[in-house]
Amino acid sequence: MGRRDHKQRSRAAFDRQASTYDSSGYGRHARRLHDEVVAAALSFQFAAVLDVGCGTGATLDAVVRAHPDVHAWGIDLSAEMIGKARERLAAVGARAGGPVDLQVADAEHLPLADGAVDLVVCVDSLHHYPDPAAALREMRRVTRPGGGLVIGEWRLAAPLRQLTNWLLPRMPEGDVRVYTGRELTELAAAAGYSALRCAPAGVRGQLLVARR
Repeated sequence: MGRRDHKQRSRAAFDRQASTYDSSGYGRHARRLHDEVVAAALSFQFAAVLDVGCGTGATLDAVVRAHPDVHAWGIDLSAEMIGKARERLAAVGARAGGPVDLQVADAEHLPLADGAVDLVVCVDSLHHYPDPAAALREMRRVTRPGGGLVIGEWRLAAPLRQLTNWLLPRMPEGDVRVYTGRELTELAAAAGYSALRCAPAGVRGQLLVARR
């Protein structure tokens, strides 16, 4: 399957899931990571944050509520997900000191200037990317020097991970690969980030926290 096919499948899958993602099994894994992702994000000092693969905006919602004067961006490949995020964040953005800017966009081509944000978060999205290295290079590009990165992803034991990685390209949702902690750390390092930690989180999840 080519890169375009993975993206088209992911977009179609998330368009279908958008209306029930926050209450269904589709979003359960991300929800279980949520508190730890937000805590890691708030360990950085930041005035501007980008959520790559923001989905329905749950992470940005929590970050903006905890840090009301932040300037928040969110991008997602799915127009339906961005629609749900705009609904969720409309009231939050009206109360916040900084704007909330949500756009349909590709993680490999982020619609932000170099060094535009202090922090990038990416939750349960990287395993959909056919070129994670390119996406991480884009995340680094838009992160100011000294800024942070928080990635929440699946964590599976070796036999199950190997079976899952064989199955994923054959499934209709556009998933590509479940990564080990070492692979996540190496991908981030290759993009120019320095890992601060990579550890289990949530239920069958892991969290990579890094700094540019």
